[in-house]
Amino acid sequence: MSSNEADTESRLIRAAQGRDLAAFATLVQKHHAGVRAFLAVRSSSSHDAEDLAQEVFVTAFRKLDECDPSRPLGPWLRGIAMNLLANHRRKFRALPIGLNEELQELLDAELAQRFEAGGEGSALDALRDCLESLEGPSRRLLNARYTDCMSLEELAHQLQRKVSAVSMQLHRLRVVLGDCIEAKLREIPRTGEI
Repeated sequence: MSSNEADTESRLIRAAQGRDLAAFATLVQKHHAGVRAFLAVRSSSSHDAEDLAQEVFVTAFRKLDECDPSRPLGPWLRGIAMNLLANHRRKFRALPIGLNEELQELLDAELAQRFEAGGEGSALDALRDCLESLEGPSRRLLNARYTDCMSLEELAHQLQRKVSAVSMQLHRLRVVLGDCIEAKLREIPRTGEI
């Protein structure tokens, strides 16, 4: 950042600290893309990144008096973004149901072995077959979550259910799909078994 840009940003920060909304809007315009990109590479979804980016600027406006106008605004905003992202991850972290590290390692090894042996196509075909066998609300729920990328919160709101109930239903559907895929893969002869 050139000294002229730094001076301009410093003046805008001071004006925004005096509750000049136009000055704050200019700062938001200047930094929004950078803050959003910073969050996007660290978030699991673009929706979360956009929501958190907006929350960064709401928080920044509330705490603007804590900002040092003689320093660049970008690092201060990214600090707010990191704190909000950490809070978001704590609040919405996925809680594994019935898994432990040893079981996860076994599953990962099995998947790696299948994909190395060219079984990925078979697994995807089996998944498609299993998804087609699902009907009604179960299929719509899976499509909303994994095709339309709706969050658990959005689904819970739409279904007028608790987030935990939607999460559990999705878990049960994944188990059913997993069992179905396993059964279909056992039907397929492996290389060397023909």
